[in-house]
Amino acid sequence: MEKTDDGIQTKFSAVTFLAIDFETTGYDFGSANEPWQLGYARVEDGAITETGEWFFDVEGAPERAHEADALGTLQSSFETWAPKLMGVRLVAHNIACERTILTRAAPLTKWGPWVDTMKLAKARYPGLPSYKLGDLCEMFGQVPMIDGRTWHDGLFDAVACANLALFLGE
Repeated sequence: MEKTDDGIQTKFSAVTFLAIDFETTGYDFGSANEPWQLGYARVEDGAITETGEWFFDVEGAPERAHEADALGTLQSSFETWAPKLMGVRLVAHNIACERTILTRAAPLTKWGPWVDTMKLAKARYPGLPSYKLGDLCEMFGQVPMIDGRTWHDGLFDAVACANLALFLGE
């Protein structure tokens, strides 16, 4: 269940949302923490209706981010990916990372409203041994099956987050 802006509780199965997940280069060796992948899963009427991803060609990213179909940086490719994220409820697991990256990329853009599946899990299931996305999905049988993908892949994690949100919002 989620409270809407007017305070009414709504099941996630009745809400359209976009679960997102960024993968970043990290701060290794003093470098900038740059997003190199953005995965998403769109949910309508209680089901995932669309998935996708973008790769950003930035220094320090894995080889996949440097292939021909990769975009430039997050900022330079704003017109390509941003319309998908605008005007829709955004769901992420521990939203601080995703919200920070989007705010840094476009500080004057209003993103969200936001829903954090980690906060939902803590509210619904207090006292669990872990609230990591992978651990929660394992506990609740929500691990996605995507060939060649696993944890810490933007698309895989976005689908896992969408699955978890639907489970928690039942």
